[in-house]
Parts: sequence; C-alpha cells; structure tokens
Amino acid sequence: MSGQADMEISAARRKATKASVLSEEQKKAHHIASEQKRRENIRSEFDKIVSLTPTLTESENRSELNILTKSADYIDQLREENANLVEMCRRKGITIPEELVYNGPTSDGSDIAK
Repeated sequence: MSGQADMEISAARRKATKASVLSEEQKKAHHIASEQKRRENIRSEFDKIVSLTPTLTESENRSELNILTKSADYIDQLREENANLVEMCRRKGITIPEELVYNGPTSDGSDIAK
C-alpha cells in the first residue's frame, strides 16, 4: 500500500474510534436533545402561522390539524379575494402583472379562476 492510502485508512479508523467514544447514555442524551430542538423549531413555525392567520387565536385549541385547516381556509379566502380584485381591475382596463395573479387550485382541489 502507498503511504497516502495508509494515512487515509488511519484517519478513517481515528474517526470511527472517536465516533464510538460516546457511551450509549450520551448518544441517547444527544438524540433526546436533538429531538427536543426539532420539536421546538416545529412549534415555533406553527406559532408564526398562528400569528399570520386571523381566524386563529392564542387561546383556542391549537392542535396542528386545527392550525393547518384554518390556515388553508384563510389562504383559500385570500386567493378568492385576489381573483375578485384581478377581475375588477381587468373590467376597468387595469393591467395586472402576472406574478400577482394566482391561477392554481385551492386546497380542496377546485380551481378558483373560473
């Protein structure tokens, strides 16, 4: 074997040895901490959604399903309002940039741009 190959194998062994230095208890503690951080990040993002959705309040049931359902309903409402405003502008001869016009389906799969 070449000297370079020996060095690479040696480095790989050192990494493997360092990785196994953690006890099972330490690995479990790291896993628990990582999972708690992940859950905290998810909760933080749900809190942002709650603050952006007028039909959600801090005091009501804030299950993830409730948050997602009411948020989807609110987005559908905004899309419908957008479609109405776009149509009103078109009737008045006002040109709307295409990036401001939503033509996709609603959360229930129906198309609002009829």
